Amino acid sequence: MKKLLLLPVILFFSTTLFAQKFTLEGVVKDQSNNLLEGATVYIQSIKDSIPLSYGITNNSGEFSLQVNTETDSKAIFNIAYLGYKPYRRDITVPNGKQLNMGDVTLEDQIEQLNVVSIIGKAPPILIKRDTIEYNADSFKTLPNDKAEDLLKKLPGIEIDVDGNITMNGIEVEAINVDGMQFFGEKKGDIALKNLPSNVISKVQVTDYKTNMQKFTGEESDSGTKEINLTIKKGKNRATFGDIKVGYGTDEKYQANANVFQLVDGKQYGLISGTNNINMFRGFNALPDTDTSNGYIESDFIGANFTKGKWNETRVNGNYRYSAQSTDREQKSIAENFLPDLNYITDSESRSFSDSDSHKAGGDLKFIIKSKNKQSKNRVQISNEIDVNVENSESGAITNKRSEYTNGDLVSDYYSKNESVSESYDINNEFSVTSITGRRDYLNIRLNTDFTKGNSDSKKYSENFIDRLNNTVIQNQINNLNNYSSNIRLSAFWSKELFTNFRIMPRYTASINSQNNENLIYDFDDTTGDYDDFNDVLSSDSKYSTTTIRPALRLRYEYRDFRFEIEGGYTNTYRNYSDKLIVARDFKTDFEYATYSARIRYRDKNGYKNINLNYNQSVDLPSVNQLQPVEDVSNITHIRIGNPFLEPEINHDIRFEYQNNLAFNNINITGNVRAQFVQDKIISSTITNEDLIKNTTYANINGDYSYSGNAAISKSYYSKKTNINLNARFNGSYKNSLSIQNAIKFTAKTTNIKPTFSFKYSYDSKLDLSTTYSYSKTTSVYDTDAFNDNNYFVQNLDFESSVFFIKNVFLSNKVSYRYNSRVGDDFDGDAVFWNAGLGIELWDNKATLTLVGYDVLGKNNGYRRVVTETSIEDIESNILEQYFMLNFTYKFGSFAGQKMNIGGGRDSRRGGGFGGGSRGR
Repeated sequence: MKKLLLLPVILFFSTTLFAQKFTLEGVVKDQSNNLLEGATVYIQSIKDSIPLSYGITNNSGEFSLQVNTETDSKAIFNIAYLGYKPYRRDITVPNGKQLNMGDVTLEDQIEQLNVVSIIGKAPPILIKRDTIEYNADSFKTLPNDKAEDLLKKLPGIEIDVDGNITMNGIEVEAINVDGMQFFGEKKGDIALKNLPSNVISKVQVTDYKTNMQKFTGEESDSGTKEINLTIKKGKNRATFGDIKVGYGTDEKYQANANVFQLVDGKQYGLISGTNNINMFRGFNALPDTDTSNGYIESDFIGANFTKGKWNETRVNGNYRYSAQSTDREQKSIAENFLPDLNYITDSESRSFSDSDSHKAGGDLKFIIKSKNKQSKNRVQISNEIDVNVENSESGAITNKRSEYTNGDLVSDYYSKNESVSESYDINNEFSVTSITGRRDYLNIRLNTDFTKGNSDSKKYSENFIDRLNNTVIQNQINNLNNYSSNIRLSAFWSKELFTNFRIMPRYTASINSQNNENLIYDFDDTTGDYDDFNDVLSSDSKYSTTTIRPALRLRYEYRDFRFEIEGGYTNTYRNYSDKLIVARDFKTDFEYATYSARIRYRDKNGYKNINLNYNQSVDLPSVNQLQPVEDVSNITHIRIGNPFLEPEINHDIRFEYQNNLAFNNINITGNVRAQFVQDKIISSTITNEDLIKNTTYANINGDYSYSGNAAISKSYYSKKTNINLNARFNGSYKNSLSIQNAIKFTAKTTNIKPTFSFKYSYDSKLDLSTTYSYSKTTSVYDTDAFNDNNYFVQNLDFESSVFFIKNVFLSNKVSYRYNSRVGDDFDGDAVFWNAGLGIELWDNKATLTLVGYDVLGKNNGYRRVVTETSIEDIESNILEQYFMLNFTYKFGSFAGQKMNIGGGRDSRRGGGFGGGSRGR
């Protein structure tokens, strides 16, 4: 092991001894002597054209690269820039430490202004206005790596333990493959966890746009990002896939099979898998290190067909089937703090859930172009449909015992529930978008959503109250049938009245209708059957909502600035009627205005993006919050609505800053947000001495919050080494008002969370990454009825893969968690170590790996939940230690040639493991 740890150090010094290092400088101009900012300058090896170093010119057209050619005496000097011919020149490595190229002039490329032609291998990173494009081959990946693993190695991109993807701290909202959704998924989960990383040519990151914005060329206003994975040129006629099987101790297993075909802009895909190690839609040669609650068995299969890209006529069809069986057990201890009432609750619960779903989708985009080839007029007719059928069966048993702090019994509660349900949902969106002139367009859209469901359930509960020496029993069955429809028509027109001034009216009308029949029968001791109709809890209702909203947006653009204001007026009419209980009936009419404004600055290259946004929105009270009728379906928690509730008004102010200091390979992002809530809708609960809760709803004023974050990333690149450094800081302050036991109080909560990450890759021998985060939370209450809270959570994650001998590798994933909130009865820290020892076989087409899950057996399912009225420590059953032998075989051909995954030892970019996510 010591030899393995010394390996990267030995490799580093051995390459340093024979290195040819120098600084390459110069200035890039065009033929009119204009300085060119944002040109990509990169150096390639003279032997194999592998990129050695890259950089981006600053606003003075200057570049400065640190180059290491190792033993080579010559190299290839390249410049790539949108709208200009590629520049290429052989250079001789200088004897000194510096080489100045002077002024380098690029020639105009009149044809194909929207593309960048590259001679030889593409640069590692290319800036195209508002798009950052990564050349996938320039970043070292491992033999079994999937698209998700490639993303983790790119500068600025982070994927957390829950699978959330960010680019320099900004949320990534969508993942596409060759400009198209993969298997109809917006988030691209199937693509990330099943597409091999080595079939990807480029990873393009840009601002997220809706389909209409892409078609019309309208600028994004989302504030989020979008990633597009492009398949390698020459490999758009390919068939490839893999088969993976694994079996281990305690009868643990996993199996997966994928087949993909790419033919001239068409995508075909088939995925399938099964496992009992808490995974979903993927296969992990080395499991992740996040804790999974319960035991989960999963089966899935999916098929996909796609033809065409976002800017042309296209069609997509997909089908996905999944089934999951989950068993969970949980124990908890809760300390409850209420005015003049403190008690402790011990509870245990067991539950199961078996479900399966069938999802099918279709997407047709038909583009009609003008017969006049010089005209930019065109029409897009679009129809998207999704069908979902789900069936489930579930059950749970709960025991809960509550005592006063002196040990006296308050209540003893037991419940047992069983349920069987099925649901059907059809959602369709039809739209027509017409572009006239240079920038004007009209969009008309019709959305329809129809849902039908039914369930049969059985519920038994008994609550013993010690003070009354009485047991309240609830024993009933429930038959629920529901049907809902939602029809929404909208129209949006964008018209330029005069230069740089645009008017954009919008009109939306919707009708929502819901029919619910909820019939409840109590057990009759006399007949011994469930034939006592409960007319208090049962309902037979019809609920309809009609909403009309006209709105108007005005936009003015001045140089690099954009100014927008929008106002809208909403009228919502609600009508609820119940055939069984007339007191539930109500009619309400809400009328309100909403406003928003935005100032945006973006430089011509898209490097710097600054936004100041204000948005005012309204949340209406729900049906249950309005009905003045007691809901006693839970014998320990009675709820009643308030018909006098006012709508909740939210004021949101955001400042966003993004700056790509490409010249220094640095990205900086940050945002500050302030939220103020007017007439906040809260739950007001009174808990009596027998721990029976009575909840109603009220409006309250005084809620506000502030939050912000800042992130900076820096990357270093050479022929054999990639280094990425990332630092983030998140902070928030929240002033929240509540009412408990008729006492109004304020909670002031502060949270700070710094995070640091480091990634390092060396040739095909070493790959490692580490992330550390520290989160501190403080809650202070303005009443002595509650105790202030002060706690912290820290996380340290480390991943590594080392190749030694020939094709043998060792990989580790280590995670350390410490939670200061967890009480004495539970363990506050946990060390989680997964390891794998493997070998590549048959020219890297197969991999055999022995993996260990929770090697130390130190993982736990402990967590603490802290609120203003309680501290609860929870222990859940988790996936326990196991060892498994995994075998992976990869097959396929590209452009008629056999695919050799990974190539030879010199061309392989390391070794490692594929994706997969945990069932949730």
